[in-house]
Amino acid sequence: MSYSLSFSQAIFVVLFVGDKVAQDYFDFVPTKELSSALNIPNPSAVKILGNLASAGIIETREGSRGGVRLAKPAQQITLLDVFTAIETGKPMFRQDHQLRVTGKKPTRAHQSVYAVLTDAEEGMKSRLAKTTIADLMASLNQ
Repeated sequence: MSYSLSFSQAIFVVLFVGDKVAQDYFDFVPTKELSSALNIPNPSAVKILGNLASAGIIETREGSRGGVRLAKPAQQITLLDVFTAIETGKPMFRQDHQLRVTGKKPTRAHQSVYAVLTDAEEGMKSRLAKTTIADLMASLNQ
């Protein structure tokens, strides 16, 4: 697989920010606070936040009362949105392997294997699209 740890970390970032703001702990969650609480090195957190901000998932504010907050309601942010912001077009399974053998069987094998892998990735993305940050926040408060 070629997906990074940043995807999982980004889910926790969005969830943490959404939850802290919803509980009125912060208007904007300080970057240092989320980096420390989530055990994400600051340079990694800054990169994740940049990707999330570029995708319109979070908004940032500079200054002593600055930090990050969700740019839209948690019900409107899916895990697929977070995935797309972080992984930006990377396929789950690389499909550029070329077989040395030729013929009908290797060609069918190639097509069959990659059809299964493509289907698996589409299934994963479909599942991510059905789960919102609000869904995860609701499970936190049960």
